Amino acid sequence: MRLRDLALSLDASLKEPLVLQITRTIATAIRNGRLKPGMALPGSRQLAEELGVHRNTVIAALKELEAEGWIESRQGSGTYVSDRLPDLTPYRWGKVRKSAAPAHQAGFDLPTDMNPITAPVVAVMNMVEGLPDVRQAPTEAMAKAYQRAIRLHGDELLQYGEPKGNLTFRRTLAGMLSERRGLLVDPEQILVTRGSRMGLDLVINALFQKGGVVAVEDPGNRAAWETIQQSAGATLRAVPVDGEGLDTDALEALLKKEKVGLLYLTPHHQYPTTVTLSPARRMKLLELAQRHRMAILEDDYDYEYHYDSRPQLPLASGDPTGQVIYMSSMSKLIAPGVRLGFLVASKDLVDRLARVRLRMDWQGDRVLEWSVAELIRDGDLARHIRKVRKLYEDRRDFLVQRLKEEMGDRLRFEVPKGGLALWVHGGKGFDLEGWIRECRVRGLFIHPGRHFSFGGTDLPMTRIGFADFDEAQLDDAARRMNAALVQLEA
Repeated sequence: MRLRDLALSLDASLKEPLVLQITRTIATAIRNGRLKPGMALPGSRQLAEELGVHRNTVIAALKELEAEGWIESRQGSGTYVSDRLPDLTPYRWGKVRKSAAPAHQAGFDLPTDMNPITAPVVAVMNMVEGLPDVRQAPTEAMAKAYQRAIRLHGDELLQYGEPKGNLTFRRTLAGMLSERRGLLVDPEQILVTRGSRMGLDLVINALFQKGGVVAVEDPGNRAAWETIQQSAGATLRAVPVDGEGLDTDALEALLKKEKVGLLYLTPHHQYPTTVTLSPARRMKLLELAQRHRMAILEDDYDYEYHYDSRPQLPLASGDPTGQVIYMSSMSKLIAPGVRLGFLVASKDLVDRLARVRLRMDWQGDRVLEWSVAELIRDGDLARHIRKVRKLYEDRRDFLVQRLKEEMGDRLRFEVPKGGLALWVHGGKGFDLEGWIRECRVRGLFIHPGRHFSFGGTDLPMTRIGFADFDEAQLDDAARRMNAALVQLEA
């Protein structure tokens, strides 16, 4: 690649010759990594014009750099950064300055509560979350819709837009939510976000500017807990989850002791256990929220993936008093890289959320929003959902069968009626954590149970995703799990 602009500057106040300034500036750029080995430099005429010096001055500087081994000339091709750079600092024109701010370390103190991003997991198969299979994404339909959006509506969509999200998308989304999820909402009750994580961050910043208490499920979503704490420094209180979902009696006891501003909840397929909140507890939860004026953030992250029966409607569909803020995402429907989510709430709250959003991001991807609206209107998204729902059900059943064959009674689980993952328990006397370590050695990344525990205590349970792997991959994973078992019991 040949650079068109080096963005170099000279200091006229210095007494040293321009040739040495140019030589040192280019060598510093090479030493600090701005200019990579093999990269082509602009021609001497262009460099002279950029630096405002005579071309002969630039030629003299380039000859000096070439003599020291920093650059090399290639006949008929131009000048390039040397593939083998000199080890010593050139003696004739002084020491090359190191970067004042190393890339790996800030020059100021960082908050202690901001943990670094976890290093990427190098694994053959990451089975932690339960993600949709990107190979199944309706890429052709999306590409055509995106192209039409640019061609037909580019003059509008490439301008600044509404912080609540593209109105066409919100109108289309309101119709889909009414038809498929029983939510009768106005487009002005919808705020489009770049995924659920942004939605959670917006809600916390809007409701907890001066701190407060947020109740969360236990076991639950550690990433959500960290987002809540880092967004507003809110105090978290854990509420246990059992076979019927959130324990509403435990929540009621908590509400009698202190004011809880928000409950973060995954009632449809509880994360990570996959259980569904029972009808009786749904009714009691709404009554408690109304009585204590507590907001509920319903994270409905995989509503469309139900296999054995029709799904329960969202908690928000039966909310008569506006206690529930509904959050969902297109990332689980289409692909994780499609960062497109939404919040549904009362108009006054959506207006407040939009003002909070303006502080961090004026708007989302208007072209993407319009394109997904077209996928919904044309029925492409509905056809995609029907296709992958059946595919993921088959993959669930395949993994269930293979786990029974390879693991026997060492793993126990209820076959989930929906969702993209299994919640498995270690059998009596089985060292589940030791088995997970052996699985990791064999390229299967699975979280230990304590990852899902609010207090970080060991749980003889874990979550295994299946949707983003085909049957050959799932078969291979089951064999690796068995190999880990054999090694553990040897």
